[in-house]
Amino acid sequence: SGSTNRVIFFLMPSIPDFCGSIGNTPLIRLNKLSEFTGCEILGKAEFLNPGGSVKDRAVLGIVESAEKNGLLKPGGTIVEGTAGNTGIGLFLGALRDPGNYNHIAKRVAEESENVFWANQFDNTANTDSHFTTTGPEIWEQTNGSVSAFVTAVGTGGTIAGVSRYLKSQSDQVRTVCVDP
Repeated sequence: SGSTNRVIFFLMPSIPDFCGSIGNTPLIRLNKLSEFTGCEILGKAEFLNPGGSVKDRAVLGIVESAEKNGLLKPGGTIVEGTAGNTGIGLFLGALRDPGNYNHIAKRVAEESENVFWANQFDNTANTDSHFTTTGPEIWEQTNGSVSAFVTAVGTGGTIAGVSRYLKSQSDQVRTVCVDP
């Protein structure tokens, strides 16, 4: 019949563990926004991280930093106070309330043995993880042609880390925080 059947294999490198699957998410062109604005608009597909969130990077960075600094030991427990986007808004009004979820998380960690409080709001490993992973990925995936980075803010780790990295590559990059 003259037709040839072909089988094509795409070989991906093996990943040594679950944490190794965090990051290296693709940029996806947002066609309608790109066409509407006349600009190339790309979205970082953080939903492809194993936990489905940009928070996967921050958590990995926080845990690795805690292990490196001896704050989290094998068999230890991690506690954290978090409640998502709505909780962030409520958090700002409840900073001094000892019943606030973040204060409770801190207290549980302080009063318990072999417990590490992740403290995503004040832990610089959160920001550092985006400086060392998300920012470089965006720069590489755009061949250094990114002119603006736009993101929503929870803890501020993503915008701070990515922004710091991109601006270290070019002082012309603009960063914008949006409130969804």
